[in-house]
Amino acid sequence: MKIRIIFGLLIAYFAFGFCVADAADNVSAVAQKGSGVLGLLGKYKLSKNMNNIELFQRLNSGSFDKNGGLLLGTSYQLPIRKVVFNGNNIRTTLNIKDYDLAKQIEDYNVLVENAKIKKGSFKQTKELWVPYELLMVDSAVLKNNEKRTESKKEQAIDYSYLKEQASSPKVDNVLSGFAFYLISGHGGPDPGAVGKRDGNDLNEHEYAYDVTIRLAKKLKEHGADVYMIVQDEKDGIRETQYLKAGGNEKLINGDAILPGQLDRLKQRTDIVNDYVAKNKKKYKEQLLLEIHVDSRITKQRIDIFFYHRAGSKSSERLNNTLFKTIEEKYNKAQPGRGYKGNVTSRDLWTLRNTTIDASFIELGNIQNPADQLRFIQPDNRQAIANWLYEGIIKHYK
Repeated sequence: MKIRIIFGLLIAYFAFGFCVADAADNVSAVAQKGSGVLGLLGKYKLSKNMNNIELFQRLNSGSFDKNGGLLLGTSYQLPIRKVVFNGNNIRTTLNIKDYDLAKQIEDYNVLVENAKIKKGSFKQTKELWVPYELLMVDSAVLKNNEKRTESKKEQAIDYSYLKEQASSPKVDNVLSGFAFYLISGHGGPDPGAVGKRDGNDLNEHEYAYDVTIRLAKKLKEHGADVYMIVQDEKDGIRETQYLKAGGNEKLINGDAILPGQLDRLKQRTDIVNDYVAKNKKKYKEQLLLEIHVDSRITKQRIDIFFYHRAGSKSSERLNNTLFKTIEEKYNKAQPGRGYKGNVTSRDLWTLRNTTIDASFIELGNIQNPADQLRFIQPDNRQAIANWLYEGIIKHYK
């Protein structure tokens, strides 16, 4: 069954009416009677996912009632950037090379123009709307990277950092002094387990990577230093169901991932151990998490489960806290569903050959149609990352 998060009044579907207001950098709207956050995102043709909701909250911090609702008559910034179109094309306007990304931005503008949400064609008005969700960044990043001439004329914005993995400004410093080493399973020449759905291949390494990078983003937002041991310079967080297998992943030090299984495992643990040794005095806590998707017989459904290092009480406590957090979330989101994950020790290479507290996480069975919904839905992948983050916070409290 699909993982669901209850946001209460914040994301209830209300009737709404919004008027676009002038804003220097962002598209903005004035909340009218009956306005709701999801209604606003939907009106402006934005995804109603947790990323956009959290971004909307950060853009408008302090402008909500005690229940998280909108305040009547208040102007709210939307996660849509207004950029001066250079009259040539979108790629040169934004200084990007990705044709598909430029086409998505163009399609979005045509969509809101045809819906009469945006007045006039961007080619005529020279005002281009760029949703942050297409760029995977938010307002603080965009504002810090905007370039202008001394005459204040609009210049191309430097978007070369857009593929930076898990780029995100800080929300708070609750994890300051903490280092997290995140490993997404397989990658490079090894796709891991492969499932099938509606004629599409579901490659373990792509879905494990997407959840891992979402977790990295969450940890960084709260002040942690994050080391993504496996990285793909072409893929950031993706909001599609079927993730194309690229096999472009490399290691954090730039090395190619070796084809032999034991060689790959040794590569990763050696990198982690080197960092841990170098960072021993730098951080008060260092933690390792490795994320995989299991593969078993098709009919067997599997809830998220955890392995810890044998004989390590602290690692066992960490994994038990993660387990209990996931169990609590399922009980709230899907009452009566039941959660059958577990925590056990296992003599795995990563756990055996590292020393810091560690969790080896299996997200479910990639062969099972019901479990597949846990991976293919972007909101579900984000929920898993959020829940793991909350478990980490509980552990360290």
